Amino acid sequence: MGNVFDYVKAESRPFTDPDAPFNEVDALVFASLAYEDVAGISPTLTLDEDKEVSFAARLRTFEPRHPRLWLAWLKGLVREPFDSVTLAEANDRLHEADGPHDVQMVGLTDPEETHSFFQAVADSPRFADTRLGAVVEHVNPGEQTQFAAMTFMLPDGRRFDGRPNGKEPTRGGTLVIAFRGTDDSLIGWKEDFNMAFQYPVPAQRAASAYLDMVARLWRGDIVLTGHSKGGNLAVYAAMNATEQVQRRIRHVYSLDGPGFPPNIVTSRQYLDIQPKVTKIVPSSSIVGQIFETPEPCRVVTSDSDGIMQHFSFSWQVDGDHFATEPDLASSSQLFNESLNAWMRGLTVEQRERAVDALFAVLHADGATTFSEVIAGFPGSVPAMIGSMLGLSPQDRRHLLEAVLILVKAATARNGRK
Repeated sequence: MGNVFDYVKAESRPFTDPDAPFNEVDALVFASLAYEDVAGISPTLTLDEDKEVSFAARLRTFEPRHPRLWLAWLKGLVREPFDSVTLAEANDRLHEADGPHDVQMVGLTDPEETHSFFQAVADSPRFADTRLGAVVEHVNPGEQTQFAAMTFMLPDGRRFDGRPNGKEPTRGGTLVIAFRGTDDSLIGWKEDFNMAFQYPVPAQRAASAYLDMVARLWRGDIVLTGHSKGGNLAVYAAMNATEQVQRRIRHVYSLDGPGFPPNIVTSRQYLDIQPKVTKIVPSSSIVGQIFETPEPCRVVTSDSDGIMQHFSFSWQVDGDHFATEPDLASSSQLFNESLNAWMRGLTVEQRERAVDALFAVLHADGATTFSEVIAGFPGSVPAMIGSMLGLSPQDRRHLLEAVLILVKAATARNGRK
């Protein structure tokens, strides 16, 4: 038994092998790749300035910024194009740059792990020929939005109609759409907390628009995946897709992704897509237990404790599937009950004020990322205290209640009922 790193290094069978089809660990592989900063070395889709978050494709204008990519680009001119680079080609380009890499993993883990993981995947016979394209990265402080997604085309020999290729020439592959989870920015985390009083948030609308655009541009089966907020975006995009697109969706993976408001999880849209959704959480899940999660979750074993279980490199893999636990830890279940009870006890306006107050405190010393907040301790404490003193007594009480719930969950160990 090992983790996803070990899986990538050990699994050499191609996606065309009938004994090694796309699986849940592959879903984690692609969700993890979404944290790498590849917009500068991959074909992109541009995000329109329109507030409805529509996408405009720049498909046939891709001009590679690296000589080794010219051959792939020229080949794309003589076939129905998925403008892309292979993971092996992308990895070559990533490793030409000196200095620290701008990966987007939050600061509670070593960001270089993401970069090392990308290299391991690119070196794998199973993944090296997978093609990467349609990259979107969008951060809008004014709208409190952080969104990123990318599309991978598997070398699985599937025809555009989804049937096995047989003896006919391969015309395409399964499209795996990976939505990035929350990055290190306070904007990204603020948008997550905004879900307590706002639905949909801008990133959810962007995810829906992204799936619609990719489905219009390229035919074929679709798998949606995402870790953390990315898992929530994957489910949202699937449940709001057209019936035609939903028929093309093979599966949706929410990997410790937050849930949805009570009125959404009982809606026909949500219930209709659920048979295609697999939600996987670690035993001490915190993020994956935010908001309503009525469907059963698969509980994966982690070699970490508390909030560190959220980082999926700690998840344990046995062959081509996750090692699992019979149930969530009691601390995770208590967090879910406590947070949902806290939200039910507040009006929508009170939730919004509590979230705004929390991030005003975090930003009090000028920090824009969680890394800066952590690095600023203890020097930033006076500014944070001053910011809290400026709140109304009611807002201060609601904020402290929420923080206490989060701290208890984050510091709990793996006790079970």
